[in-house]
Amino acid sequence: MKLSKETIALLKNYAGINGNLLIKAGNRLGTVSAQKNVMATSTIAETFDADFGIYDLNEFLGAMSLFEDPELEFTDKFVKMSSGRQSIKYFAAEPSVLIAPNKESLPVEAEVEFELKADQLNMILKTASVLRATDVSIIGGDGKITVNVGDKKNPSANSYSFEIGEDSRNYAVHLRVENLKMLPADYKVSVSSKRISKFEAVKGDLTYYVAVESDSQIDL
Repeated sequence: MKLSKETIALLKNYAGINGNLLIKAGNRLGTVSAQKNVMATSTIAETFDADFGIYDLNEFLGAMSLFEDPELEFTDKFVKMSSGRQSIKYFAAEPSVLIAPNKESLPVEAEVEFELKADQLNMILKTASVLRATDVSIIGGDGKITVNVGDKKNPSANSYSFEIGEDSRNYAVHLRVENLKMLPADYKVSVSSKRISKFEAVKGDLTYYVAVESDSQIDL
């Protein structure tokens, strides 16, 4: 088996959410953060025959990167990474020591919905880094939806904002910047008053679930 560039990119993204990964038999990969506030799931091009645990995903990817285009041969105890006459034997981790999602999806009863373009997501992350902002707030009011990047506890802190849609209702959805660990893509965003948000890629089968902060006001 060889992993596609898209799957490798997904694994690198997942490594930023959780250093562990439990590959399950089939063609879906999922992960969840140690704090259980970010979960992701995706369908990939490859199909795995059996479960395989990886304790240090960055180390696993680093081992793969030692070869230009390695062949992966999975067994129940290890995976053999090989290229020509060179190979690495990388041993599996016990599933019991890994932090892994116990379900593939979460129910999100959408009460707030909007689309977030890839360039808008990129700008959110860029400005958050430059301004050292910790929060992203989706504000409904005055007939519009506004995204604000700043520090919600400090109204005098530097902030960035842009309008993203229209809505006659009033609400305030707060997310932590550090939890927005998505691959670049256009997303359909759904938010529930049960304090959970869903970022579903417009193209392909890729979904992130992100916890909504407890001080949000979305009881519509």
